[in-house]
Amino acid sequence: MDFMLEQTTHLQTFLAEQSRLRRLAYRMLGDITSADDAVQDAYLRWHGMALSEIVNPQAWLVTTVSRLCLDHLRARQPDRLDYYGEWLPTPVDGDVALGADPAYGLERASDISLALLVLLEQLSAEERVAFIMQEVFDHDYRMIAQVMDRSEAACRQLVRRARQRLVARQQRFQADPGQRRAVLAGFVAALAQGDLKALLATLSPEVELRSDGGGVVKAASKPVFGSRAVSRLLLGIRRVIPPTIRFSPAWINEEPALVGRCADHVSHVLSFAIDERGIGGIYLINNPAKLVGVR
Repeated sequence: MDFMLEQTTHLQTFLAEQSRLRRLAYRMLGDITSADDAVQDAYLRWHGMALSEIVNPQAWLVTTVSRLCLDHLRARQPDRLDYYGEWLPTPVDGDVALGADPAYGLERASDISLALLVLLEQLSAEERVAFIMQEVFDHDYRMIAQVMDRSEAACRQLVRRARQRLVARQQRFQADPGQRRAVLAGFVAALAQGDLKALLATLSPEVELRSDGGGVVKAASKPVFGSRAVSRLLLGIRRVIPPTIRFSPAWINEEPALVGRCADHVSHVLSFAIDERGIGGIYLINNPAKLVGVR
C-alpha cells in the first residue's frame, strides 16, 4: 500500500472509533483527562502498526485502550491513599463531550451517571474493566480474556462478582425523568429559601453527600450521611457561599445537575442520585482540576 494512502487510512479508521474509545475509557477511569491520555496513547501505538498486521481494527483499538485503562487503574491505586478527602469522578457535559453513538444502543445515559461511576470505584481494576466491557459495551468474553490475560471462565467470574457488588446499590438510584425533575426543582427551591423542612422532604433518609475539593478548595473531607446532617451542611454552605457564584440547571453526565459559575468559569458541580424516596446521593465537586469537562 502506498505510504500516504496507508497513513490516511490509519487516521480515518482511528477517527471512526475515537468517540467510542473515549466513552469506553471514561467509564473505565472516571476521569476525562486520563481517558483522553489513554486514547492518545492508543493512537500512537496504532499509528506505528502496519494495517496488514491487524485483522480487526476495531477489536485491536478496543483491546489496546482497555489494557491501557487497566494499567492506569492498577497504577493509581496507591495514589488514592495520598488524595485529600473524597475522590470523585470528573463530571462532563455528557451529550457534548461523550454523546452516545446510536450505533451502539446498549450505551445508556445512566452508564455515565456520577452515581454509577462512584459505585464503580468499589471494584477492583480487573472487575471494573471486565464489567464495563461486557455489561456496557457487550464485548464477548474472548475479547475480555485477551485484555485481562485470563481465561474466559475467570473473566465471567470477574463480571459476576462486579454485578453482585453493584446491582443492589444501583437499583436504589433509579427514578423516572419526571420524578427526578420534580424532586430537583423542590430541592433547589428549598435550598434557595433556606427552608429546612422543605429540604428534608426532598432527601431520602439515607442520603449521602460526598464532596471533592482535592485539597485545593474547601470541601468536606469525609462523606456525610443522613438527611438531617446533609441538610445542615447544605444550609451552612448556602450561608457562606459568595453571592458572585450563581447556580443554574445543567445536563451533566447525561443527568440533571446544578452548575455554579463565578464570572466566566465553572466553580461547582452538584450531581444527584434520585430514587423513589427522593435524593439518595449528592456529589459536590469544586476541585478546579475536575471541572475541565464542564462548560
